[in-house]
Amino acid sequence: MEILVVGASGATGRLLVAQLLERGFFVRAIIRPTAKLPSDIAHHDHLTTIRASIHALSDDELTEHVLGCHAVACCLGHTLSFKGMFAPPYRLVTDATRRLCNAIKKSAPLMPVKFVLMNTTGNRDHGETISVAQTLVIWLLRLLLPPHVDNEQAASYLRDAIED
Repeated sequence: MEILVVGASGATGRLLVAQLLERGFFVRAIIRPTAKLPSDIAHHDHLTTIRASIHALSDDELTEHVLGCHAVACCLGHTLSFKGMFAPPYRLVTDATRRLCNAIKKSAPLMPVKFVLMNTTGNRDHGETISVAQTLVIWLLRLLLPPHVDNEQAASYLRDAIED
């Protein structure tokens, strides 16, 4: 089984790649050109590394990278710095999720491809009722941490726009 991991050099992505390789999966990892992976991962026989910013890849290149994959895991996230939180790209996760889903569709897989979005947003069903206190906390998160909105929108896109 082959799995594409986007954001494979981050804190979550690195751990996911290590676990997938440990379990015998073949992994394609998209990482920033300047990113580093631990040597035991970087030189693994089942790992193919794609050094590129997700934004720098064309739609055709993304389609080529998802071709033949049984699953795609998006581990992208905003850097925990002032620039990472309040500067572009504001919709990093949402835009990447949308583009990856479009690439999967364009690749015309014979079997369904699983898409796993790994982010920090607590997601809920639209019909779910929440307390006033929870509503206030979510409102504050949206106001003070712009990446929270991006993570929510990416999850909403998968929940609302992607058909089973």
